[in-house]
Amino acid sequence: MKRIPLLLYLLIVSTVLMYGQVYKTQALSDEIHTLQVNAGGDWQRLPFIQLNNNDYIQINFDRMGPNSTKQLRYRLINCYADWTRSPLIDVEYVDGFNNIPIEDFALSFNTTVDYINFNIEIPNDRQRIMLSGNYVVEVYEEDNPDKVLLTACFSILNPEVQITGSVSSNTDIDSNKEHQQVSFVINTNNLRIRDVFADLTVFIRQNNRMDNQKSFIKPTFIQGNRLVYELNKDLIFEAGNEYRRFESVSFRYNGLRIESTKYIRPYYYTYVVPDKIRAGRRHVYDRDQDGRFVVRNAEGRDSDTDADYFITNFTLKADNPFLEPIYLNGAFTNDTFDEKSLMTYDYNEKEYRGSMLLKQGAYNYQYLAKSGKNYTTSLIEGNYFETQNQYCIYVYHRPLGYQSDNLVAVLLISGN
Repeated sequence: MKRIPLLLYLLIVSTVLMYGQVYKTQALSDEIHTLQVNAGGDWQRLPFIQLNNNDYIQINFDRMGPNSTKQLRYRLINCYADWTRSPLIDVEYVDGFNNIPIEDFALSFNTTVDYINFNIEIPNDRQRIMLSGNYVVEVYEEDNPDKVLLTACFSILNPEVQITGSVSSNTDIDSNKEHQQVSFVINTNNLRIRDVFADLTVFIRQNNRMDNQKSFIKPTFIQGNRLVYELNKDLIFEAGNEYRRFESVSFRYNGLRIESTKYIRPYYYTYVVPDKIRAGRRHVYDRDQDGRFVVRNAEGRDSDTDADYFITNFTLKADNPFLEPIYLNGAFTNDTFDEKSLMTYDYNEKEYRGSMLLKQGAYNYQYLAKSGKNYTTSLIEGNYFETQNQYCIYVYHRPLGYQSDNLVAVLLISGN
């Protein structure tokens, strides 16, 4: 009898952990590298597609190490708007199977670092998604389904409302200085909404960053079927700066902003031109890719399998260390702020240093400082109202009695 309360307690705790976890795209094993999620196999497209059309979500990653040859499988999980797990069971949102072996894989070719490249496309001939909303893919070994190696997030859109919007540097904090403010209008058309404040949920991301996204935004006022979101301080973002860039596409020559590349067994080492603090300087426009990266080997035919891995070294000049921790950030870090992306200060050289094992390609990156629970561009990159940022607005609807959030609108806005 004494064991029943303990078992019940463990069951409650495991259930809370399962349904309270906020999912994000990330590698959960040191064996996983270069995790990418996009739409239609296009590295520039955000990971959302429309329900029941010919488009697809692509998930691509590499696995290294002695376990890389083990059979992998994946499963789909339906999530709420906030990326916590919904209580739906898979037969309610998946037509087909939901424990699928990953059969699209290939060994690396003629590289110094051995890996296996895996590719998943959804939907496929074994699986079709029936409901709009948020989804996470969990990848695991066939013989160890409880050990998840990675999670990959994407969304399925069923457009039921119209949305228009804009970005302005004239904000409720300052004008043409350090911030940008998003405004938008949702036209609900014929969608039956019982309570717009309870049934609709809005999320906004800047350059697909989850760490500074705005969530659960409520309308400023309502005009019939028009929900107006404006003059709202919750819609203000740091303007940031254009992303820094480098291209490490060859060991034969130095690409964009690569100072040198050399081979020290067993790795290639590449050194990015040392960076300087840009805060407090004049804004300089550069056509970046809003934090994205693309894998590319200039001497190869198939970059998925013939691009090599280089230990990529970053340097940030600073006369004195900041009180705040400094992190590398970009799509290649999946907004993960950990020891791998943390920069360390060298007092002798008066500079921050960091290194990461990265696949050959073209990368966008920036330096963020941790300020409380937030990560800010203000200390290193600076905030300039002229910065070109991409904003994505996601609108979710949960009808009365439903146990999931439908994605009913997505709007991409580029500003400033």
